[in-house]
Amino acid sequence: FFLSIQLPTQLCALLKCFKQKKILKYFYVKSFQSHNFFSEKPALNKMTLKAYSAVTTAEVVETVQIIAPSTLAGGYTFDTEVDGKSMTVQVPNDGVTEGQTFTATVVSTSPKLYMLSDNAPTGEWRNGLCDCCKYGLLHPMLLMAWCCPQILMAQVMTRMKLNFLGEPAPYDEWTKTFRNVWWSTAAVFVLSSLTSPTIEDDDDDGNPETGTINPTAGFVSNTISFLYTLYIWYILYVTRSRVRERYNIPEECCAGCEDMLCAVCCSCCTAAQMADHTADYDVIRATCCTNTGLPKAVNPKAMYEV
Repeated sequence: FFLSIQLPTQLCALLKCFKQKKILKYFYVKSFQSHNFFSEKPALNKMTLKAYSAVTTAEVVETVQIIAPSTLAGGYTFDTEVDGKSMTVQVPNDGVTEGQTFTATVVSTSPKLYMLSDNAPTGEWRNGLCDCCKYGLLHPMLLMAWCCPQILMAQVMTRMKLNFLGEPAPYDEWTKTFRNVWWSTAAVFVLSSLTSPTIEDDDDDGNPETGTINPTAGFVSNTISFLYTLYIWYILYVTRSRVRERYNIPEECCAGCEDMLCAVCCSCCTAAQMADHTADYDVIRATCCTNTGLPKAVNPKAMYEV
């Protein structure tokens, strides 16, 4: 009896819900048809598709604000540097006059140079003369100071824009300092090896005997080594004086001869101290085979202004 009463009621409720959903679906479809989503004809015909495909996305053109270095004609391109990034820019069609600030179109860009500000302290050395082991025993700067102090000194001279003799020089000269010192060092080692003293055997039968040293070969080899040592001492002395002068570092002892004593008595530590002072190795890594002892991306011209 209970089921006979409840079933018709439930059926009526289900039928009512079905009709409501059907009506909602009807209006749902109609509303989309009005927006051509479900229309029998496609919303975009062939002509519309062709027109749409012909539309291309506008290319984004990079521009920068530049101060004209001189009066330039329209379309002229030149290299410049903005925020540490080297780029080639093009002058607008109307041209520009010297000193005018204008919007230039960027034609191409080069990888951003890693430029380290010259943040060496003034009035005192960054580290002491005997602090060369601060960065570890395998640090490139320390290895160069131990094995090739003259090459490390040439790298410091390049940073300081000094020529082969330790004097301030123009760009064409100081950029060749590392090469000149390297080749002179290699030449000295070769000549010293070729002219090194040899023992002459006086036995005609080839039996080993106590021989004598060739005096001529010994004199030549010793002379070459002595002159080269004097040169290394001299440019170490001059370079250390230039570094102290630039950074206003006073002599701590032996006034008037501190630089010479450091160059003669402790060449390796002196070269390491100068290299450490002219580059912050806590910020930038050291290398062995570049002309500045720093990564190739470092721009020494921007780092060390005379």
